[in-house]
Amino acid sequence: MQVEKKSNLSRAEFIKNYLKPGIPVVLTNATKDWPGRQKFTPDFFKKNYGDKKITIVGKEYSFGEFIDLMNNSTAENPAPYPCKFDLNSHFPELMPDVLPRFEYALPDRIGNALLPKAAFPGAATLEVFLGGPGGKFPYLHYDYLHLYTFINQMYGDKEFTVYAPGQEEYLYADPQNPWKSNIENHQDPDYSKYPLFKKATPSSVVVSQGETMFIPCGWWHTAKSLTPSVSIALDLLNGSNWKAFRDDVKFETQKRSPLKATLLDLYLQGAGILLSAGEKIKGY
Repeated sequence: MQVEKKSNLSRAEFIKNYLKPGIPVVLTNATKDWPGRQKFTPDFFKKNYGDKKITIVGKEYSFGEFIDLMNNSTAENPAPYPCKFDLNSHFPELMPDVLPRFEYALPDRIGNALLPKAAFPGAATLEVFLGGPGGKFPYLHYDYLHLYTFINQMYGDKEFTVYAPGQEEYLYADPQNPWKSNIENHQDPDYSKYPLFKKATPSSVVVSQGETMFIPCGWWHTAKSLTPSVSIALDLLNGSNWKAFRDDVKFETQKRSPLKATLLDLYLQGAGILLSAGEKIKGY
């Protein structure tokens, strides 16, 4: 399957052709109204946050130090990766630069008052990723809690490789964390250790500055930076992925408390009915 690139899709076309059937697509102008589309460059972060500390793969760097490593990164000698952080908690003053929320990502239930924090164990829903050439995401995965994801390329180029759902056997999904593959070094795997991986069918696409990669819930994916790169991942939860979200929340909560998992699932079932009614009233 070839991942398409589409411009000026209406919201109705996006939902009919991509969101509901669960097909990835690159949207070329989703973030056209975001101030951050032109603002979020490596130089911007170095100039304004050069002294701020960040931990990458267990080691602390200043932003200035990391940006220098990122700009000089090569495939043979890559900068540490991934450098990632939650935008709202680390740089709340930059939140207006990723507004307005584009219509493809509406309505969204994340942050709704009806959703308790317990429904999002360990999830970050607006993550910034910085990396240089050679920077590769460390493992194959689909997004936690079956959220839809829009990865917005603010600067540079990044190559995404995606695998359709249903290939879990070939991707060696972790039984304890079924959203994550157990394949080590998936970019250059040991096929004697993971022979079924040869049967998996990937699709790859390069996403450039100003473009947005839509990854449907349950689609396995990984990425690597081709140039110095700044990306922002925006998650989406709505009626289409609500049941899968509930199932994932229940699975994760059961690890700590089966009773709490049952009660939380019953609550989310009722909340979903109320949220759907509210969305219908608003015309969604």
